[in-house]
Amino acid sequence: MNIDDIQAFLAVVSNQSLTKAAESLHLSQSAVSHRLKNLEQRLGLVLIQRRKGLKTITLTPAGEDFILIAEKWVHLLLETQSLKSRTNLSLSIGAVDSVNTYLLPNIYQQIIHQHPAMRLHIYTQNSNDLYALVEQRTIDIAFVLHERIIKNIEVSPFFSEPMVLIRLASSENMSAPNIHPQQLNPRDELYHNWFPAYEIWHNKWWNPLQATHIQVSNGPMVLPLLRTPHQWAIVPLSIAQATTATNKYTIQKLFVPPPDRICYKVIHKFVKSSTEKALIIFENFASELLAQINYLRKCK
Repeated sequence: MNIDDIQAFLAVVSNQSLTKAAESLHLSQSAVSHRLKNLEQRLGLVLIQRRKGLKTITLTPAGEDFILIAEKWVHLLLETQSLKSRTNLSLSIGAVDSVNTYLLPNIYQQIIHQHPAMRLHIYTQNSNDLYALVEQRTIDIAFVLHERIIKNIEVSPFFSEPMVLIRLASSENMSAPNIHPQQLNPRDELYHNWFPAYEIWHNKWWNPLQATHIQVSNGPMVLPLLRTPHQWAIVPLSIAQATTATNKYTIQKLFVPPPDRICYKVIHKFVKSSTEKALIIFENFASELLAQINYLRKCK
């Protein structure tokens, strides 16, 4: 099959008109008709019903079935052609939103600075979807918030961090660096269920049947929603520390803290040879960053 013939077919389907398809492809209408006939002859199928006087086209049942095949064929061909232009170093990385926003950008910047030819493809998804993407080999490495056992997938702890209380900076809040959960009013909470062990801890202190002030599905959303000194949220330390430069928020430790948040690294057991070197570069920068973070925390 010819890529030009298939693209002509898809243009006709998209525009529902031979005339409009010809305009979108910058071809004459006769050229588009010729490509459609070539495609039908190669397939031995009639894809489009030709009726005089009608401005819009009608697909035959075979034409309707062929749409998905044509789209896949074009996608695979373009992917194959793109191999010629790819650099030797390429890495696809996926992570949950909070990790991709507050931790990994430091690593991305180091790679961009020291390996400018290395291509990065960055995905933000939930943990379950990231496992699936690694299993399908759509991405090379992922960072998730829960551990699963899946054939041909390797999972290992990558990073752990404490959960801390964050509130708007005020003289009252800043005068109390430590606080007990019983001192917090659940009606003032901006709640996000960070991970299962956190939810269990949370339910010990506050009635899970009592609605919180605001509940969000995306953890980092709690920061812009903190509007009064009485409001509070519990977040991973990496998110809290990212706000300190603004002097807008204050961080408080909990006398009875939740379990640490653990971020897990997920990779396929059979790493593609084309990404082995890129993975090594990424993990070297990751090791350096985590060593610096751990050192700074020990010094405080």
